[in-house]
Amino acid sequence: MYPDHLPLRENLKEAHSAAWDAIAGPGDFLTGNARVDVIQTAREALTCAFCDKRKNALSPNAVTGEHETDSELDPVVVDMIHRIRTDPGRLTRSWFDEVTRVISKEEYVEIVAVVASSVIIDTLHNALGLGVPPAPLPRRGRPDGQSNPAAVDGGAWVPILAVNQEMADTGLPNVPNIARALGLVPNALNLFFGTFRPHYALKDIPLSISQAQAEFVAARVSAINECFY
Repeated sequence: MYPDHLPLRENLKEAHSAAWDAIAGPGDFLTGNARVDVIQTAREALTCAFCDKRKNALSPNAVTGEHETDSELDPVVVDMIHRIRTDPGRLTRSWFDEVTRVISKEEYVEIVAVVASSVIIDTLHNALGLGVPPAPLPRRGRPDGQSNPAAVDGGAWVPILAVNQEMADTGLPNVPNIARALGLVPNALNLFFGTFRPHYALKDIPLSISQAQAEFVAARVSAINECFY
């Protein structure tokens, strides 16, 4: 997935290759074909004229139109992916309720994990001047339908992990809220954190910059990307 001459840690390259391979196969609620389609649809969003108009409107609901897409996914799912990719800061509970009248909450969580994981990989490739990697070839197989029966209603949009909210020595909860939010679908949780983990750590970060510098970069990138956290 990455040329050998680039100074990338082996665990990062291995994690990204494993994520690409995992996305190609069936998940808990989506087929391999659908999961690869999610990657392509998220990429299409970046050049979608309708998304651009909606992003620049005072309200996303003030603009009508159609997405530019070759996706075979349900139009509601295409819209969901485009909005998550281009305008995540203005997603609302009413919008979520409309989406989950078409797909299950479990499917929603899995799609979010695939989008987020593919964005991590695409972003690094673009940053290195490589261009996005070819989408993986989907593998046959049926989703196994496994969700977490212990997920609880914690006031979020989806059921979340029930965990002891003890604080770590970093001053943050031992289990971050992002992990709790993806916890309804264990494989979705594993996919995202398997892709993300080599890039960032709350302490002892394996980079040539200091922890404080890493936190500054993380905070700035999150602000630019309108991350809730």
